[in-house]
Amino acid sequence: MTEETPQPPPRNTGLWVGLGCLGVLVLSCCLLTFWVQSYGWRWILRQGDETKIWASRTILVGALEGTRKTCSDGVISEDALPWFHPDMPSETRNLACALDEATLRALGTPESASAIPLTQSDRTELAAQFGMDATLCFQHATGDMSAVGCFDAEGGPGTIPYQIIELTLHRP
Repeated sequence: MTEETPQPPPRNTGLWVGLGCLGVLVLSCCLLTFWVQSYGWRWILRQGDETKIWASRTILVGALEGTRKTCSDGVISEDALPWFHPDMPSETRNLACALDEATLRALGTPESASAIPLTQSDRTELAAQFGMDATLCFQHATGDMSAVGCFDAEGGPGTIPYQIIELTLHRP
């Protein structure tokens, strides 16, 4: 009688290389997220107005789009509240529910929306009403709406370093 020797299992080198690459990718994403939260905002706030306007526009559109998706019967979810200054009236915050996709798309396009530092408008007192630094606030407007968002340089860990302090709809 001859005994058959068991064959060794096939080597899964490709699988291990793939898992290693996936691990490096996940670790890189975690480190990038940590860097952006810890240092990215500080870097943006040290840049010129054009960079701050771009960042403000990007954050504002994302916040309003995410907020709009949380609406139920014209009221935003409590999960969306951190995007809005706590002193902003709930009726004003809930206007985000009336925004449509076309308005948000226009708001995100520099050719369709205006954006200026609040200090270049006649509304700098608006920032003071909410205890925000007017040099870190930006007014964004389309034909249908306007909004003012501010970076919060004093925000602590775990807070969103950007807050919407005004939202106005211009359509009937």
